[in-house]
Formats: sequence, C-alpha cells, structure tokens
Amino acid sequence: MPELGRKARAQLPDSAFAYIDSSGRRRLPINDEAHVRNALARFNQVRFEDEATRDRARTRLLRAAKKYGIVPLGFMTGQLRSQSRQAAAGKAVIELGGLGMPEQLETRLRTVLGDPTLSVLYWSESVAAYLDGEGQAVALPGEGADRAVTLLPRRGQPMTALVHDRAVLADPDLARSVTAAVTLAIENQWMHSEIQARAGEVRTLPTGTVTFLFTDIEDSTGLVGRLGDGYARFLADVRRLLRATINEHGGREVDTQADEMFAVFEQARSGLDAALTIQRKVRARAWPQGVAVRIRIGLHTGRPTLTDSGYLGLAVHVAARISFASHGGQILVSGAVREAVAGSEPAGVSFRDLGLHQFHGLPSPEALFQVEAADLPSEFPPPRTFV
Repeated sequence: MPELGRKARAQLPDSAFAYIDSSGRRRLPINDEAHVRNALARFNQVRFEDEATRDRARTRLLRAAKKYGIVPLGFMTGQLRSQSRQAAAGKAVIELGGLGMPEQLETRLRTVLGDPTLSVLYWSESVAAYLDGEGQAVALPGEGADRAVTLLPRRGQPMTALVHDRAVLADPDLARSVTAAVTLAIENQWMHSEIQARAGEVRTLPTGTVTFLFTDIEDSTGLVGRLGDGYARFLADVRRLLRATINEHGGREVDTQADEMFAVFEQARSGLDAALTIQRKVRARAWPQGVAVRIRIGLHTGRPTLTDSGYLGLAVHVAARISFASHGGQILVSGAVREAVAGSEPAGVSFRDLGLHQFHGLPSPEALFQVEAADLPSEFPPPRTFV
C-alpha cells in the first residue's frame, strides 16, 4: 500500500477517515480500498476515547468496506471476540453469549439469575416505549418499586431494558458480566438482522449491463465550517433531493456515506436524465445562508458482478473515478455511456469530447465526455485525473 504523505493526507476531507478524536486528530484513513483494508487490520490497535467513538469509527469503517466491495468477515469476528472477552467474567457470559433469539435470551436469563419473572424489553422508536416479547408497550418500574430496571443503551440511544428482582444483580461483578453478555447477545441479533436485510435488498438490484451514477458535494469541508451545526440538516436536504430524483428516473440507491451517493440504473438514458435533473434542481434551490452548492457527477455503463455484499468489478471503480474527476456542477460520462445513449440523447443536450484520460489504478485510459445543456454551466477546469 503506498504511504499517504502529509500533504496528501491534509488534502483529504474528514469523511476520508474513520476516526477523528476530540482534538481533531484524524486516524484510520479510508480514502481508497488499500487504506480501508489497512484500517480493518489496525482497528484494534487504536486507543479510542470511549466506546461511543469506537462504535462510530467502526460504523464508518464498515460503510467504507461496503463501498469498496470488501466483506470484512475477519474484522467482524474479531470485534465480537473482543466483546466476548470483555464479557467473559462468569457463568452468565457462557450461558448467554451465543444466544440468537429474544425469547431464548429471556428464558436463559431467568434460569441463570434465578428470577422466573425477569423480562427483557426492547425499545421501539416508533412508539417511544419499551416493548415486551409480544410487542406490547410496558411501563418501567419507578423509584421505590419492588422491581429494578437495568437499562442497556446502544450508541447513546435506548436499546434494551432488563426488569428484574432487585437482589439478583446486587453483586457488581455479576451485574457487569450479565449486562456485557446481554449486550453481546443483542449485538449478535442486530448484526444478523442487518446482514440478512442488506443481502435481501441487494439481491433485487439490477444485473447485466447497468449504468452507475456517483455524486458528491464539492468543498463539503468548507460547507461544514460555514454551516456549523446546520450542516447535518443541509446534508439531509441534499440527500432527499438526490433520492427523489434518482427514484423519479427509475434508479436505485446502492450506497450513501458522508456527502457521497451511489446509484444504479437499468438504462443509460435514465441515469443521464437523473444527472441533468439533479444539477438543475440544485441550481434552482435556495440553500441555507446563501451557500453555493455544487454537485460532482460521474456516470459509467458496464457489466458488474452482483453479490450479497453489493456490486463488484471494474465498472464500479471506473464510475467512482469519473465522479472524482468531475468538478462541482459538471456531469462527466464515459465513452460507454455515450455509446449507450447514442440516438436517444435528450433534446438540447450535447457531449463535449474531453479525450482519453488515464485514471489511477485502472488498466487503460477512459474516454471522457462532458454533458452540456443551455441552462447548465459548460466551462470547467480539466478533469481531475492522475497520470
């Protein structure tokens, strides 16, 4: 893996790092596939400020792995083993660590702790209450009640509540063991559900010859500085605009992270129409504090491989490189897209031939074309490619 120099590192946006500590130090670069793999290998060597920051870094790293088609089975197994070691202080962990179903968890806890009326409740965001195994909302015991409640949050948010006899978790060591084991069991449930849901969703994505569309926001770091706390709301608005436009033109969102979005279309013309509509909508909208929002867009047509973890293959990398090469407000397409839409170009749209460009990491030069329309900017610097 080529070393990331100080200058190159400084030019990367915050979104290119999995972990940024409270002093602003940026750790674990995830700017390309090689650095993502390195970050996966080094994750457990990093000393995080607290578990919340570890969780956030792990989430960003897993999203980056998904982006580059990496299935980090070893990393995920290692994380679960790490949690198991933390929870390995007694019989409760041995009994609870491998459980998968909520009802099994409750039954085993009752046996381990000798409390036949113990209940495991799960937080529901939709009803803002804890639910029992039958989906009924349950009020937690109040102060002075003969039953105690132990709350187990996840990333600072409500997750699970144990309602039990006050005496059963009076021993601090046992309480730590049990809460760690229950957290591990529920993390297993959550991870399994996420993997299954993701695999089911991915299987419905189009196959064969498809067109990929990549977008990102130019100078997103500058916008963060200018908008401050309002940046999250701004980014949500941009994502809604992109999603609505992609859906409007028959596309499917494949992945989103930070200010980037990845979508797929069965027809090249649909992807091109979506790109034009995105640029027009962004230009027509009034953004907070009058900021100028410029979206970079790249499109490529190819035949990727679809797996349970998403799209793999050269076509994905070509589309991502073309998006990176574009400038804010610009739409760049590959020669494959130009050929696919030949004869069905939108009215008033033309293609400026920008010649062949060699992208970093790709085996051969790619032909680039700039999409032009009377109501969109047409003058941009040369594509941001690497020789």
